[in-house]
Amino acid sequence: MNKLAILGGKKSITIKSPHWKWPPSSKEKIDAINHYYRKEENHFINGVPLVVKRFELNFAKFQKRKYALALNSGTSTLLAAFFAIGIKPGDEVIAPTLTFHATATPLGILGAIPVLADCEKETGNISPEDIKKKITKKTKAVVINHLCGHPCEMTKILKIVKSKKIFLIEDCSHAHGSTYRGKKVGNFSDIACFSLDRNKMISAGEGGVLVTNSKFYYERALILSDFGPRIFNEISDKFLKKFNETGLGYKHRIHPVAAVIANSELKKLNKYILKRKTVLNYLSNKIKKIPGMSPPITKKYVTRGAFYGYRPFINLKELNNIKLGKFIKILKSEGMEVRQSGNPPLHTLNFFKNSFRSKIFNRAKNKFRNTKKLKCPNSKIFYESTISIPTFTFEKKKLINQYISAFKKVCFYLKYKNYEKNIK
Repeated sequence: MNKLAILGGKKSITIKSPHWKWPPSSKEKIDAINHYYRKEENHFINGVPLVVKRFELNFAKFQKRKYALALNSGTSTLLAAFFAIGIKPGDEVIAPTLTFHATATPLGILGAIPVLADCEKETGNISPEDIKKKITKKTKAVVINHLCGHPCEMTKILKIVKSKKIFLIEDCSHAHGSTYRGKKVGNFSDIACFSLDRNKMISAGEGGVLVTNSKFYYERALILSDFGPRIFNEISDKFLKKFNETGLGYKHRIHPVAAVIANSELKKLNKYILKRKTVLNYLSNKIKKIPGMSPPITKKYVTRGAFYGYRPFINLKELNNIKLGKFIKILKSEGMEVRQSGNPPLHTLNFFKNSFRSKIFNRAKNKFRNTKKLKCPNSKIFYESTISIPTFTFEKKKLINQYISAFKKVCFYLKYKNYEKNIK
């Protein structure tokens, strides 16, 4: 058995970084950008760049929703969504603690209180059972994130929000094209939000798009995010029309070139999904046979679609109780691009502590529930037992096999030789 690289052995992975290159380049994408600049595509229709409106219409059609609004980031779409449904100071919104922080941070601008719910052990998605436990009279909405492209338990979640008559927002930033029982995510909620940043399956460099079937929500999202000609032409609500000249002070428009790129990439989404699924299924089948490791779980009635982020589980006890940080250090020594899975659970971050939030936003301390008392034990377990490696898609099989070899080498050593004491 080969000696670990951290102990002086040869590295398992010899291919130079970066190991994951995204987004993929293409002639079609370059041609689309050139066409925008050279063929007079940069003109406006009713105050909206033609290329932006084209992308919005195509994305709405893809999602089978009536309205789509493209903005400058996924975070901006979430802020617009919360505003659109009427979130106001003092409202409570239940959010997953195991997610990227932007799922919930826009609530701070609106003066609302994020109430963080625990996750499921298998998927890391928000727990429907914990949502029920944390609903109060002040709960206005639930926001969910389909973590790593795996859809949340929508049947249970929909039953809860409908019975309590509260809003549902879907953060689909990880889940372009994912399905739950045959239905695309983004079609279960009042408003759904998608990110288009550089690492997402539909990558525009930066950007976001929200979808809804409600004209009223669409107009509220629009007037928060824009001003000028588009507002004059699209706002019909009598009260909102009073702000036609100014909007509400924000300017969150998507860059036209980002819309051009996103529209080009949307056409290739199904191809990307199929390729990524093929590669990651191969990787998962190999990981199943390695001691101390198991692949991400995908339930039978869902598809991951974008499969944003590949996070295998690590059984540290089976690997002689090695610490996760040390395990990652050993893998890095083998030449692997690897880190701990995602960001820490949100309830551990200062932004989500009432005392810190009241200071940064210059508001008096809210007399709401003490967020320190909200327990989320599963999120800690999930975070401390998963690692993140590149979401391989078009990478060569040689690289994938070198990652598999590195995992085998390290895990077999740790399980049967216990070299931890020799590793500083």
